[in-house]
Amino acid sequence: MLVRLTLSGQILALLLATPLAGQESGTHGQSLAELQATATRDSNDAVALYRLAMGYWDKKKWDDAERILGEALVVAPNYADAHLALGVLPGRRGDGYWKDRVRKQGIEKVREVLQTSFSHYRRAFLLNPLVDLGVMSKFEDVGDVNYGGALVFSFAPWWLHDLTKSANELREGRYEKAFERLQELAHDRRFGGEDVDVATDVLWLHGLAAAHVKHYDVAVRDFAILTGRSVAIERDTLHPHSGSPMRSNDYRFILATMLYLSGQYDKAIPTFRRALEVDLGLYVAHVQLARMYETQGDLEAALTERRLALDVQQDDPDLLIDLARTLLKAGRFDETRQPLADAARLNPRDARAPYLQAVVAEALQDSASAREAYARFVSIAPSRFADQIAAAHDRLNALTGRTMP
Repeated sequence: MLVRLTLSGQILALLLATPLAGQESGTHGQSLAELQATATRDSNDAVALYRLAMGYWDKKKWDDAERILGEALVVAPNYADAHLALGVLPGRRGDGYWKDRVRKQGIEKVREVLQTSFSHYRRAFLLNPLVDLGVMSKFEDVGDVNYGGALVFSFAPWWLHDLTKSANELREGRYEKAFERLQELAHDRRFGGEDVDVATDVLWLHGLAAAHVKHYDVAVRDFAILTGRSVAIERDTLHPHSGSPMRSNDYRFILATMLYLSGQYDKAIPTFRRALEVDLGLYVAHVQLARMYETQGDLEAALTERRLALDVQQDDPDLLIDLARTLLKAGRFDETRQPLADAARLNPRDARAPYLQAVVAEALQDSASAREAYARFVSIAPSRFADQIAAAHDRLNALTGRTMP
C-alpha cells in the first residue's frame, strides 16, 4: 500500500505542476486556418479555443470571437482570460455598431448586453487579479472608449495621453515600463502631490501594473484608496456607481489578495472576511483563504474554506476539484471520490477529473476503476498535455500488464 501511495503521489505531482487549463493569450503566430484546425482537434482545450477566438478577433470577426470565447468557458468556466475578453469585446465593436443595435433592438436590450459584459469583466479580476492584460491590446485607443468596455465618452482630461501610453504598455506585456510611467503620472503635481487625489482610472492601472511587477506595497496602497473612494461613491444614492464595472467590494477583495501576495496574512485574512460580510456570495474569497491556509500548512482550515465556497457555488466543477486536491494533500483519499465524481459529471470535458480519479483509485488499490479513469482521461485530454497522457499510458500498461498503443 505504501508503494502505491508513493507512486500515485509522483503522478499527482506531475499533474498539479502543469495546470490543464493554463491561462495563455495570443495566437502564437498561427494563421486562422491553423488555429481552427487545432481547436477542432483539441475541442476540450480551453486555451486552443481561446487562441482561435483571438484569431477571429484579429480579423475583426466579433461574432465568431464571442461564440468561441463562450465555448472556451464551457470547457473551463473559470478561465479568467476568456472572461476578460468577453468583458472588453463590446467596446471593440465600435460606436456605430451599438447605435445600429439600439435602433433595431432598443436601449434596454443593449443595456442587458453591456451588463453581461460588465459581469465578465468583474469576474475576470475576481478570479485572477493578475489576469493577463494582453487582450486589452485589441482596443484602438482608450480615448475613444474606456478600457473597461463601458462605452462611456467624455472630454479628455490632461492625464489621458500618458494613461493611454501606459495602457498600451500593459497590453504589450511591458509591465515594468508601464509601472514606471504610471509612477511618474501618479506623483504629478497637477494631482496635488497626494495619491489620494489621483484619478481613479490612473490608480486602477497603477495598482495592476504594480502587482504584475510584484510591488505589492504600492498595489496595496492603490486598492485601499480605490476601496474607500468607491464606498463613498456608492453611498451617494443619486450616483451609486462610477463608469467602471468594478464595485467597492471588488476593490476590497483585490486589496485582500495584494495583502496575501505580499505575505501580510494577518491583514489579508480580516480583509477577506470583511469582503464576505459585505457579500456572502463572494465565494472567491473562500478560495483565496483556502490557498492561504494551505500555504501555512493548515489543511483543516483550508478544507473548511473549500466547503464554504461550494456552499455558495454548489455546481462549480473547479471548486470540487480544488476540494479533492486539498483532501489528497491531507491524505484523505477515499473522501475525494465523491467530489471528483461530481466534477466529472458537471464538466465531462475537463480532463483533470478522470486523471485525479485514476490516481485516487490506484492509491486505494482499485485497479479496475483506475484503468477506467485513465482510459477516460486519455480519450478526452488535449494533445497539449502530452506529458500527462504519456504518464497515463504508462500506468495503464502497468495496470493491464500489456503495452497500450
